Amino acid sequence: MTPGVVLQTVTGGSETVVVLALAGLLVAAGLSLVVVYELFEGYRRNGTRPMLALAVGLALLVTGPIFLRLAFANVVAVSPATRSLATTASELLGLAVIMYAIYDP
Repeated sequence: MTPGVVLQTVTGGSETVVVLALAGLLVAAGLSLVVVYELFEGYRRNGTRPMLALAVGLALLVTGPIFLRLAFANVVAVSPATRSLATTASELLGLAVIMYAIYDP
């Protein structure tokens, strides 16, 4: 290695791409919250447990990982492995709850 050579690293990308990615995440989170709210309202009207389970499962599958990614990347300093483990756990738990809603006897 030649002395005096500076290795450059880039984090994130262009400002436009970062803003668009963040806006996309926020829109996805907002839309998933609207769907979860509608499912919860359906549960309150009908009182069916599968509807509530579907709302919780969707929140864990979509909304939870989005907020975890945003929080872990911007608020709390955690390793990428921990961030990945937490979001994957939320997604798996969400899928399990949705499966319960579908196959509830």
